Amino acid sequence: MQHAKTRKLVLRLSFVVAILLVSAAPIFTQTASAVSGRWVWKQVARKNKPQTQFTLVIHHQGNKVHGVYNVDEFINGKWQGEDGNQTPFSGRVNGSIVEIEFDPSATVPGYQENVTYAAPTDGRKPSGATLTLSGPALIWKVVTPPGIEGVPDRLTLKRERNGRR
Repeated sequence: MQHAKTRKLVLRLSFVVAILLVSAAPIFTQTASAVSGRWVWKQVARKNKPQTQFTLVIHHQGNKVHGVYNVDEFINGKWQGEDGNQTPFSGRVNGSIVEIEFDPSATVPGYQENVTYAAPTDGRKPSGATLTLSGPALIWKVVTPPGIEGVPDRLTLKRERNGRR
């Protein structure tokens, strides 16, 4: 009799654990899906002084993410670049945090399409950052230095829609 009760309890607990695992799976996809898009951080503008803009474009596929970032300089709202550069990254969703890896010295021209991340092959370790969705904002935090020259190691990005923030 006791064996039958134990067996029923184990079956019930197994069922509850299975339900929890199945219901948690969409959270990973939701996080990746929610961070997909174009995100921008701008340094405070000062008249006749350079202003840094950091743009992050994120794509997701399952529990993986990839994309590019670029750093631009503006003075009085006018872009100071010539052809622009972009740096590819890749990463994965880990719970509610997206972990990415990038090589800040592996920039490619901005006109080049479909660039993909490749880890450094010269003995250097790649840089790393975490992305955490916080309401309508995305928190960027460098966790494996070096970071990106001219960009704070921790900042808050806003989603850009239709070319505007």
